[in-house]
Amino acid sequence: MTDRLPLEQSIKGLTGFEVIAAQKRYGMDFEKLGGIRTLVATVWAYENRAEKTSWQAIEGMTLSELESYFPEPDLDPESDQGKGSTLLNESPDD
Repeated sequence: MTDRLPLEQSIKGLTGFEVIAAQKRYGMDFEKLGGIRTLVATVWAYENRAEKTSWQAIEGMTLSELESYFPEPDLDPESDQGKGSTLLNESPDD
């Protein structure tokens, strides 16, 4: 994958064909895949776009390798993602 989009944006960028392929692969609705399967399916889709790849190749990756496709979330409480987070706004003494 050339672009490093946040995972949420990457999932939203999946085509219907990619979602259906993941559903067929795991035998369940995409919404029920869970975090790891969704991560695997998203990496598979983006790798498959660049050059055809097998599910086995992606499933053989470590979790660290899969997560490296996506930038770390911005945990700055002043950022758009961090606003409203109760854990980030608490002091360490709480």
